[in-house]
Amino acid sequence: MIPMKSSAEGIQAEQQIQEDEYDPFAARPSDFPLTSDFAAFMHLLKCAIGTGIFFLPHAFRRTGYVSSIVSGIAVGALSTHTAVIIVRCSQMLCRRNRVPTLDLAETAQFSFQRGPERIRKYSKLFSVVTNVIIIFVQFQACVIYILYVATSFQQVIEFFSGVTMNSRIYILIFFPCTVILAFVPSLKYLAPFSIIGSIFLFVGIFVAFYYFFDEIPDPGRLDAVTQILPVPMYCTIFMFALHNMTLYLPLENTMKYPHHLPRIIVANLLLNTFIYLTFGFIGYNKYPLACDTIIKNLPLEETLSQVIKITVSLSILFTFGLAYYIPMSVLWPMIRAKIMTKSLLYHRFCEFSLRFGGVTATTLLAMAVPQMVPLLGLLSSLSISAMMLLIPILIETSSKWEEASRLLLAKNIIIFIIWMFITVFGMIESGATIVREYGGIKEEEC
Repeated sequence: MIPMKSSAEGIQAEQQIQEDEYDPFAARPSDFPLTSDFAAFMHLLKCAIGTGIFFLPHAFRRTGYVSSIVSGIAVGALSTHTAVIIVRCSQMLCRRNRVPTLDLAETAQFSFQRGPERIRKYSKLFSVVTNVIIIFVQFQACVIYILYVATSFQQVIEFFSGVTMNSRIYILIFFPCTVILAFVPSLKYLAPFSIIGSIFLFVGIFVAFYYFFDEIPDPGRLDAVTQILPVPMYCTIFMFALHNMTLYLPLENTMKYPHHLPRIIVANLLLNTFIYLTFGFIGYNKYPLACDTIIKNLPLEETLSQVIKITVSLSILFTFGLAYYIPMSVLWPMIRAKIMTKSLLYHRFCEFSLRFGGVTATTLLAMAVPQMVPLLGLLSSLSISAMMLLIPILIETSSKWEEASRLLLAKNIIIFIIWMFITVFGMIESGATIVREYGGIKEEEC
């Protein structure tokens, strides 16, 4: 009788031969310009350096610079590892299933089809859940963008006019702008807004560094550790800043050398982590009582600062359209497939209702909870942490189930425990902060 182990080894060897015979990279269409390694690196860098960086000095204030640096390095290392997991598992599943490309939801579905027998029937459900989390992440960004723009303009307008109004009024004032951006139907028309927004954003970051390095205070006066409870919330905010998970596979699908992407991700996230920690520490050193976003701490009486507050706010507003386009590009095709037999007028009505309903919902959430940092922590605990930690380890464990070692399973169990810790305690701390601020206990005044 042939031992079971030998039989399993034979099946694995046969699978390996089949995988080696199919090259998904060669099967991809080559009738469009392919992305070089350098271009891929720059895409990742540009997309990662975003709004989240402005929240980091405040996060340093909440936890202390030692806690923030240690937690930031840990989150950066975990995010790098899980990003590489996603790309490698997707490439492996492309070979096994003999398909040229997979997106994140398809990778999730195919991974469960390779997992234990009991979970294979849930492969489609895992794909749907992954898409739901992607949509939630993007809607979360839209809510934060609305709050950022409204509160930043509120600070500048109140400085010049002396008239104080509730931040919810400013959210309503910018509602028509967000509606217009939400109805832009194509990336082609969003591109000019994104380019202008990126320029404004990078100018804002450089000017912020200028203020940080102007008369640098003694770092010795800073608290190394302030509170432990906000650390999980800090981790979720740092993940929000680093988040690029939905970009990796679309980028990999267009690369000239897709197998180079893992090392590009490692280099990119190492650089991003360094930039974020540097920005967070230097900003906290300059402004120990950092506002929710550090741009609000820049001196209002200076013209340069006034211009930067406005341009950064405009950059965030212009980015709203791109952030909103992503969930619409996932949701609308699913809905359109259900109403294929309906008239064109009905299609347009449904698309209008979807776009207007989505932007209305994000605006109402921003008005209901205008506390930007705790809301960001709460939403990130629910979505970003799952996207960055949970989904990758589920995909890896399922994809490699037949050949999974104890070391791999132990490693993924540890990451699962970290995800649970960050999610539960991040939600508790963020929720408690929102409740305190609703009760009139403000943790900062800006």
